[in-house]
Amino acid sequence: MRTKEFNKIKPYTYVLTRKSDNKKYHGVRFGNIKLGLTPNEDFGKKYFGSSTGRFCKDFKLNPKNYFFKLIWSFDQIEEALFHEKKFNKQILKNKNWENKNAFPAIQYDVHPLLGKKHSKDSRIKMSNSQKGKKASPETRLKLSKMRKGRKLTKEHIENIRKGNVGKKRSTKTKEKIRLANLGRKASTETKLKMSMMRKGVPKSKKHKAKLKKHLKKFMFKKGEMPWNKGLKGKQVAWNKGKKFSIETRMKMSLSQKGKVPWNKGLKGVMIAWNKEKRFKKNIYATT
Repeated sequence: MRTKEFNKIKPYTYVLTRKSDNKKYHGVRFGNIKLGLTPNEDFGKKYFGSSTGRFCKDFKLNPKNYFFKLIWSFDQIEEALFHEKKFNKQILKNKNWENKNAFPAIQYDVHPLLGKKHSKDSRIKMSNSQKGKKASPETRLKLSKMRKGRKLTKEHIENIRKGNVGKKRSTKTKEKIRLANLGRKASTETKLKMSMMRKGVPKSKKHKAKLKKHLKKFMFKKGEMPWNKGLKGKQVAWNKGKKFSIETRMKMSLSQKGKVPWNKGLKGVMIAWNKEKRFKKNIYATT
């Protein structure tokens, strides 16, 4: 609710005017709530405006050259911010107002930082100031909600791809990525997309060599003999007579729950699914 209770601890809006040219600045303040100050105790004593330009800085140094007026107080911060935006929309193209950086406020004809680049020293200082800072779980959740549903343009995706080309990640980074993705299960839709994306893509020699090396573990090497070679008649299963623990049996039971047998409802002699089928020669098999 909008009131004029400037003796109570509430967020408020104000107008600051320069006497020499009658230029004005409209702003909002809610940081006084944490400090436990009323608008009358706060503005012009502890707080001198939110503008990062010369206007509010000069007011702090030379308060005699300015006069200010407290406009409204509010019950909620959201109300105060909404009122500021609404008011700033009305003064968007009015050159008598100095709201250069507030949104949606008056904008510069040419932004003061346009074409300027930070020096190496400035970049190092900025980098060092951010090092070690960790966002709180609340901030992370807000950022997550803000980014959800955003769709990147094809150009943006291409720029990200180009930026990562040739980059080699350290083992530490790789491990972090691995742990972050551990336990994640892709949806059927995602799996289908991945499948479609890879279809028709020829495998490089390097990729084939890797597959061959991996598949060798599951193939018979030269000189190795199958366990049942030369044996005739019925073979005794390797696990015959073995008893599984209750825990293992429970796991086996749960893994099969909800699965429908492929031959359910079928009667008579079953024909093998691979009967009379011809298979391509395995290019990865050892010679």
